[in-house]
Amino acid sequence: MKIAVCVKYVPVVSRIQFDYENKVIQREGVPSEINPFDLLGINMAVDLKDGDADSVLALSMGPPNAAEGLTQCYALGADRAVLLSDRALAGSDTLATAQALSLALQRESPDLIVCGRNSSDAETGQVGPEVAELMGLPHIGNVRKLEVDRAANRITVERATDEGYQVLECPLPAVVCVTEGAGQERYPGREEMTEAETKTVEQLACADLTDDLSLFGLEGSPTWVEDIRLVEPDRLGVVIRDETPEEAARQIAEHLRERLASLAAESGQDSDDAELPHHDGGDRPIWVVAELARNSDGILGVRQVTLEMLGKARALTPITQSEVVAVVISDSIGEPAQQMGILRQLVKGGADRVLTLDTTGLGPVCGRGVADSLSDAIAAAPPYAVLFAATADGRDLAARIAARLRLGLTGDAIDLEINDAGQLVQLKPALGGNVVAPILSKTLPNLVTLRPGVLSPAAPEDGARLARMDAITPATPSGVDVTLLSEHLSEEHGALELTSAEVVVGVGMGVTEEGVPTAQQLASNIGASICTTRNVVHSGWLPHHIQVGISGRTIAPQVYLAVGIRGAFNHTVGIQKAGVILAINRNHRAAIFRAADFGIVGDWNEYLPPVVEAIKPVLAEHGLA
Repeated sequence: MKIAVCVKYVPVVSRIQFDYENKVIQREGVPSEINPFDLLGINMAVDLKDGDADSVLALSMGPPNAAEGLTQCYALGADRAVLLSDRALAGSDTLATAQALSLALQRESPDLIVCGRNSSDAETGQVGPEVAELMGLPHIGNVRKLEVDRAANRITVERATDEGYQVLECPLPAVVCVTEGAGQERYPGREEMTEAETKTVEQLACADLTDDLSLFGLEGSPTWVEDIRLVEPDRLGVVIRDETPEEAARQIAEHLRERLASLAAESGQDSDDAELPHHDGGDRPIWVVAELARNSDGILGVRQVTLEMLGKARALTPITQSEVVAVVISDSIGEPAQQMGILRQLVKGGADRVLTLDTTGLGPVCGRGVADSLSDAIAAAPPYAVLFAATADGRDLAARIAARLRLGLTGDAIDLEINDAGQLVQLKPALGGNVVAPILSKTLPNLVTLRPGVLSPAAPEDGARLARMDAITPATPSGVDVTLLSEHLSEEHGALELTSAEVVVGVGMGVTEEGVPTAQQLASNIGASICTTRNVVHSGWLPHHIQVGISGRTIAPQVYLAVGIRGAFNHTVGIQKAGVILAINRNHRAAIFRAADFGIVGDWNEYLPPVVEAIKPVLAEHGLA
């Protein structure tokens, strides 16, 4: 079996400095590393090798110094390394990158192509699915476990989702994008690096792939970035130390009361209660791809992120004059009572019209059948924009459609604007959230995935307004696809409610495994949801479904209380939209204090109980407890 792993050589994001006064990113002297998720992919691929007949190819696209990352791949056990480097590639967006990689991979004819779930610098996760679409291959994202059936020439994987995990199987050749759990975090030693440095990194140029260089670089990219915006930290950074637990708790409660009142006043000044207009028909509709979930009673309903996207679409309509169209993708939409319940939720959330796609016979939402069907509908009557949720399904579906229709796609955006030229500006965070890149598209419709938990739903409208419901014709299945074998949902720890929780307690490594139940009980005393960090999940203390950060969820509670959390950027990027951030950590140098409004230096065992009791009435005053 031949396995190809796509590897990106990226700057160590935590080492980048920012000059906020002069609006400059200071990259000089910043070391680079293999993208962490790609590192998991290399290690997984090497572990899958079974004898000399199997081989692992590491493929990278980048400047000449990216060869250093490929040398590390050799040291980890790769058999060959190829660097695609050419000035013609400069300025390539994700689609142009996927185009170049897919042409290079076609030369190799691998049985399995492995990519990381996203890159740590630009936080893009669409290259893998786009490579799969351009090569006409099935694809599975968010893979945390993979087994190969060599006799049947297929793989069986566990795919992490926002509510649990799925078990899927897929014939080879195929593309997988891996996440935590797929491989070990193994790094090469000195001897391995010394031997690897004697090996040759093969070189490829664009002319080796095709005569049409317009496919690459700026010319081949359907999106481009305007001048970036540095996000200057706006947290208050008040740190309380050398106080008794009771006195520190009292001060935290007073600070929280004042800050919540200030934020409420600012929100009142910014709010606009004017009723937003509705527009029927027209040639600039905005489609919102709805996501559904079952509640604790098993009733299918609209997820919060769908209401957030509908709210943003409605907020754009005074400028775009758009009809807001909700697109429902499900195999259960034929049940009349359930269908009407979902329709009412979507209409109250701001939808003017509803399109339905019955996936019976099409396979899972992340598969080719659904992507082909929605692509055909978009091509037949192109809207102005299509909004997807930045979830496991939304990311994979949007990326396949973008590649199939050769459209620009912005992944994991946090907001949308309309500029003076009437273009949709998609605001995407990068470099750990310290930079926001305003992205525009040369193509229509605009495609974008939006992070859950960072936008506000529209004020619910009364149920009197009616909305037309039309059906999308499913595409005829073509080519091999993934098969869903089973789905496992997790209700523990309030995973489904986390993205809409008003108060959240974050549990870090400083709590220790034995302290987790205590922290959970204290959180429940104030009606708070629990979330955690990557290291805690890796240690097995809490499940991945409540991980917050670059490889987990994004949340925007009114109050976030970080307990024993160091404050690395890969966690804090997921809480940037929180209203007030509180922190307790015994290390006065912990980065979390720079990301918090108010913090206490001290042992959480001593300080958290009185803090919970002190802030309980403050939360109640603001309807948060």
